[in-house]
Order: sequence, then structure tokens, then C-alpha cells
Amino acid sequence: MGGYNPRVYETRTPDDRSDTAPSDPGDLPVAAPGATRARRPPAVTILAILQLLSAAAYGLVFIWLIADGSTVVEALTGNGGTGAGQVGEVAVAIITILVGGLGVAALAAGIFLLRMRQLGWTLTMLLAGFGLASSIYLWWAQGTTVTIWVMVQVLTVFYLNQRQVRVAFGIARRRPDDVFDEARG
Repeated sequence: MGGYNPRVYETRTPDDRSDTAPSDPGDLPVAAPGATRARRPPAVTILAILQLLSAAAYGLVFIWLIADGSTVVEALTGNGGTGAGQVGEVAVAIITILVGGLGVAALAAGIFLLRMRQLGWTLTMLLAGFGLASSIYLWWAQGTTVTIWVMVQVLTVFYLNQRQVRVAFGIARRRPDDVFDEARG
């Protein structure tokens, strides 16, 4: 099953003597389990923190929706409300469930990104896709969007699709010529 590949982004621990003999440039060093400690790229840490902050924001909106749903929906949408009666209640319930689900997904994505798990990569990509789709819809429907939000989502998608990041998360396999690329710098 796919998961984190410890041979990517690794540093040696002081007592790691498992690979003392010189090896061919094409050979990947094989260390004993637990002999190396994985190092998370700084950009992945930043993305994880952004996901955790998003989860906190979604959580606050979720609590606010539970407390006073119709007023919150009016404040967030900026229009005359969702309607009266059962239709308005159903709309508030759907929005509450959606916001709660996004909060849980963002929390899981942040935690799994910090742990360098493939599910974190997948959830982050799905959330970025949802964010881009909702931004495009808002631009289409209302003629406005939050430019910084769109830029963060686009940068997230481009960064997570870099080959070395996908390899680190176990999404893509390492090519034989990657070893030579790493040796060159």
C-alpha cells in the first residue's frame, strides 16, 4: 500500500552506520528500519498549518451556524436570506453540514500532511479543487472573488504536483534518473 517513502527527504541520525560502504551512483541506499528520520519539506509544513487554520475557521463558522443559522447565512451570502419556512431551514442545514464536513476534511488534511501521509496529499488536492471551483462559481455568479485565496489554491496544486513531492508522499515512483539528478544538486 502506498505511503511515505523514507528514502526521500531523509537525514542521517548520529548513530546511523547502516550505509557506510560506498555504493554505485545508481543504487539507492537501504537503511535498517528506523535508522533514518524523515524530514518534512518546509512548504508541506506551511500547507499543513494553512489546512489547520482553515479547519479552525470552518469550526468557528460551524459553531456560529449551529447557534444562529439563518442570520449567519444572510451575513455570509450578503443577500436577503435563504427564504422563509422549511426551504430556508433546509438550506441552513445543508450549509451547516457542508461547512462541518469541510472543517473535518481540512483538519484531517492538516494532520495527514504533517505525518507525510498520502491521504493528506489527496485531501489537500480535493480541498484545493473545491476551493478553486467555488471561487470560479463566485466569480461567475457575483463577479467577485478573493484573489489571495485563489492564488493560494493554485500554488498548492502546483507545489503538490511536483515530482519530488509526489514521490515523498508515495504518489509517484522514483525514476532511475532521479538518483543522478539528486547527486547533481
